[in-house]
Amino acid sequence: MRSARIVKCVCMLGLLWYLLGSPEVYAGGLRTPFGKVTLKNIPPGDTYSMRSDAKFPMVIENTSDRKVQLQLDILAPEEEEVQEGYEPIPDVNWIKLEKDSFSLTAGKKAETDVTISVPDDSKYHGRKFHVFIWSHTIGESIGVGLKSKLLFSVANVKEGSE
Repeated sequence: MRSARIVKCVCMLGLLWYLLGSPEVYAGGLRTPFGKVTLKNIPPGDTYSMRSDAKFPMVIENTSDRKVQLQLDILAPEEEEVQEGYEPIPDVNWIKLEKDSFSLTAGKKAETDVTISVPDDSKYHGRKFHVFIWSHTIGESIGVGLKSKLLFSVANVKEGSE
């Protein structure tokens, strides 16, 4: 009975030593107005720019009190994540970022253009697609991230009107 208490005490002291001796862990934050963006009638065969055409570039703010390395990735949603009425984007290469990595000091903002290029193929006309832009910190023991939802429909171009 006494040896069980000693083992428990040694384990607790070991855990306490580990936690107090661990490297410092920071919590941080990111913020963006580009949370859920819906676009209609993206023209197939052209490149649509969020900065030039929509006047709404992607902006991400570092709300933490330290410098972070920020990475942006384009992701197709899993089936259970797809917005109702939309389908996962068939090819994430339709979405391009002007810049996909940043070094952001505390309180600073990163800005990048997001472009959409849907192939001019009638099989995409009139359909609605869903894609994520994942903004996340890298190189830290605990990272933070945001999944911005980009929803868009492709213009329904009539055959013979080209």
